[in-house]
Amino acid sequence: MTALVGAGGWSYFAGGLPAYARAFSFVEVNATFYRRVSEARSRLWRRQVPSDFVFSLKVNREVTHRARLHATPAARDAFAHDMRVARTLRAPYVVLETPASLPLGGDQLAGLRDLAGMVPPGLRIGLEARAHSSGRLPPSAERTMEDLGVLDVVDLSRGPARLASDVVYTRLFGKGDHTRYEFDDAELREIDRAGRDAIDVVFAFHGVRMYRDAARFLTFRRTGSFPPVTGSVGADSLAEVLREDARFPSTREAVLKAHGWKVVDLDATTRAHAHVVLERLPDRTYGSLDDLLGEARSEGFPTRP
Repeated sequence: MTALVGAGGWSYFAGGLPAYARAFSFVEVNATFYRRVSEARSRLWRRQVPSDFVFSLKVNREVTHRARLHATPAARDAFAHDMRVARTLRAPYVVLETPASLPLGGDQLAGLRDLAGMVPPGLRIGLEARAHSSGRLPPSAERTMEDLGVLDVVDLSRGPARLASDVVYTRLFGKGDHTRYEFDDAELREIDRAGRDAIDVVFAFHGVRMYRDAARFLTFRRTGSFPPVTGSVGADSLAEVLREDARFPSTREAVLKAHGWKVVDLDATTRAHAHVVLERLPDRTYGSLDDLLGEARSEGFPTRP
């Protein structure tokens, strides 16, 4: 299996694209969804990375959100432009993300067929149909996508790919409130197992911890083990995580809601979500971080999720 592992853009990566490309060999470009990126800009991006670095790109929202996957003149123009950018970047994949309010009906599938006819050789379309993120795709959509060779883009942390294909493309957000999530060891192992049946898998991490998630996943795939997320273990690890932005006084439920999605080092070999610890604490108001940590220590810090 060939795996591409990276994140959704490099805007928040210190040092920009050149530094990002030293850490990862793949990126999903999301800027193209929000604005038209010039071909000159895409040529600059291509020059800033090694020859074997791989781009994919997200198709402009003119196609998916404004035209709602109808092949209008404006949508066709935007799509044609993104195909030129993809060719400049030598991207093997482009992703159409349709909104959760847009079921795949006959008009959308007709538009998909029209757009697929504009795709140059060597490029695959992936469709993230957010209206059908739970359960099966409509049978008509399955038939159309299989006929066109369109990839079913899913979040493997939420469910498996639904169409048989030699390629799995997954955009990983996790089970939190959209981008506010971090993957623990068990979840990353399950994501890895879920992609094992395909010949090629694209793992595009998203969210506020996407760079760390992607780096930890890469380390696991290369070494079989996960690196730590903090510089300590147990209650001291929880202290590092909460000290970033936790505010006190606060109830246990408020801390749990705001920070339970974060990952801590339970011991030297196990990472899990902070809610594993916080749920064990008495349901009361904590005056300070030290107050909460003292309670966590007295309750007996877990060493397994």
